[in-house]
Parts: sequence; structure tokens; C-alpha cells
Amino acid sequence: MENSFFVEVACRQIDCAGERICGDSFLCRRVSGGARTIVVLSDGMGHGVKANILSTLTSTMLAGFVSRYEDITRIAELILKTLPVCSVRKISYSTFTMLDIDNRTGEVQAVEYDNPRMMLLRDDGPVALEGEEIVFRNGEGRTQKFLRSRFTARRGDRLVLVSDGVTQSGQRAGRYRFGWGADNLCQTVCYLTVFNRDITSADLAAQILSKASLNDDGRPSDDMSAVVIHFREPRRLLMASCPPAFPEEYPALATLVSEFRGTKAVCGYPVAEVLAAQLGLPVERDEFSSDPSVPPVWRIPSFELVTEGIVTLNRMLELLERPGTLSEGNDAVHRFCRLLLRHDEITFLIGTKRNVNAGGLPDEFELRRNMLRRLAALMESRYGKQVFIRYV
Repeated sequence: MENSFFVEVACRQIDCAGERICGDSFLCRRVSGGARTIVVLSDGMGHGVKANILSTLTSTMLAGFVSRYEDITRIAELILKTLPVCSVRKISYSTFTMLDIDNRTGEVQAVEYDNPRMMLLRDDGPVALEGEEIVFRNGEGRTQKFLRSRFTARRGDRLVLVSDGVTQSGQRAGRYRFGWGADNLCQTVCYLTVFNRDITSADLAAQILSKASLNDDGRPSDDMSAVVIHFREPRRLLMASCPPAFPEEYPALATLVSEFRGTKAVCGYPVAEVLAAQLGLPVERDEFSSDPSVPPVWRIPSFELVTEGIVTLNRMLELLERPGTLSEGNDAVHRFCRLLLRHDEITFLIGTKRNVNAGGLPDEFELRRNMLRRLAALMESRYGKQVFIRYV
């Protein structure tokens, strides 16, 4: 399925000073075959382990109910009836913001309970969001209320969700009498997006928290979370690996690659030779690499990257499973990992040719196929990419 636009979601968090665990919880799930995106940000009362347990329970229950197409108002009421209440302050132990996004139409259903109001940015400025206040009584007779809203996002829109640790930052340090506040936050976000229209959701969320932490002199007095959602054109990548089993299928492979709308890359020199010959393009070796133990890179016009296969795939899996050093290195492995992470929809085009000369060695096609399956699962589960696998 090709979405009308891609829903890019990223969250960044900072623990309260002196704590080792964040009391806020964030959860993002793509359900219904990628047609819907569920986003929940929950803030547990206080900070530390207890707050984390309560917020995690809240976000997990909300996402589970919403993913099964339960009525969003009924879900909010059920959660608020379930959450324990502070005996002193008489408020729930956890707040939340929940979004149900239709990736095909851009329709957003939202429920907000005691978190700072989410912001919608459109055409370089904020858009006022109207909401319906829902009031009900729980089993103890206590009145509770939350805000429900529904709107349709447009391409280019951004949504910003934060916990109150962000809007209340600077209060204890004396910089802001009533905290940084929603207005200052909105001005900062607008400034960042106007001067860098291509800023990623992850970078924008990180810069929001950087400013909020600075308000507290680098020692946050509460947990801080920032979630940024960007509705934009999907960035598509085609990764070809291994030639087809029969030469008469080479033209079909070349047609698939040439007609693909997006970035194209090759992992495996044999398929690179086939594509270059079919498309009438030269193949040149790129001698530069920051790691001599990594196989070389080749250059083919109109292809972003061309690398060796099995060894490169194995090293890519190792690196993506411990991504702390992804920004380092200019060898084939690091470059391919960064290429994968820059894109939203990744299509693996896998030829079925087997190595008839392998002898007693494991079949190269099976090795490659298993590695690509692992890579696809990793990109989906850990990095939230939409992955398609096609055999030719």
C-alpha cells in the first residue's frame, strides 16, 4: 500500500534530574497493515519507577483498545475509571494524549487528558484546534473530563505533543514565573521549522527538549517528553539484491528498477552488473573507504549506492542492532545503514539465483534471503519503517 502521505513520528525524552528512568511513556503503533498510526504520550504523577509503571500501563492499555477500533470516547472513560487516584490531590496518577491517525485520509482523532494541549503547525504558523469537552462521573461519583477533537491533517502539517515538564520548565530556576509555557514553546517550534523546513521529527523533538532543559540549567525538575508528528511525502527506497534465476528475466528486473519512483541502491555486485548491462550504464569502482576491512563501493549513474552483498549485509545487521555509532564512518556499511534510516518505505527486490558452484558451502541465496528477512524485520520493529519484499 502506498500512503497518500507518510506519517513520521519521533519522540525524545529526558529524565528528571537524579532519576534513571523516565516517568513519561511514549508508544507508537502502525496497525491495519500500516493504514493507521496510534500514538500515545502518558505522564505518570511524579517521577521515577512508580510514575513510569503507571504511565506505561496507561499507554499500553490505550493503544491496545484503539488498535481494535474501539470507540475512542468510551476508551478514555474506561481508562480514567481504571486509573488509581491520588488520595491527597484527588487526581488520576497518570495523564495522557492519544491520537488515532488514518494514514490514507489524514483524519486525526484525539483525546487529551490533563497534558499540555497539542499544537498543530500549518503554513509556518499554529492552527487553533477546536475540541469537545467530555464530562462524566466515575464509579466513585467523582466528576472527570477530557477533551476530544477530530480534524484532517494536510501534507506538510506538524503536530507537537509534550509533557508538562516541558511547558513548566524554567519555573524552579526562576527564568519563568509560571514556566516556559505553551506560547513560548509554539514560538520556538515555529522558528525552528521556518528556518529549517526539512528538519526531521527526531531533530525537532530533540531541539525542543534541549531548550526546555536549558531553562532548568540542565537539571530538569520533571521528566520531559516531546513528540513530533510530520505529515509529508514518503521517502521511498528500492534495494536490489541478487540477480533473477534466469537471464530471460533480466529485462523485467531492469524495468522494475528504472520505473521505481524514489532512491535506488544495490547490495551485491552480480545484480549490479546485470542492471548496468540492461540499462546501458557504466560501473566504476569507488576506491575511498574509511575501513579497509569492508568491501568496496561501486558507482552506477542514477543509483545512490552500490555495494557488495553477503559481508555488507551481515555487518549492516550488526550495526543496526547497536546503532550508537551510525553517524561514524564512510564505508559501505555505514553509508547503507544511514541510507535505510533516511527513508520511510523500503522495497527489497530479491533475485532468486542460487550459487551452483557453492559446493559444500551454505547456499548463498538462502543466506542472503535470511539476512534480508532479518533486516526487514529490524527496520519495521525497531525503526518503524514500512517494508515490502518482492522476489524476482
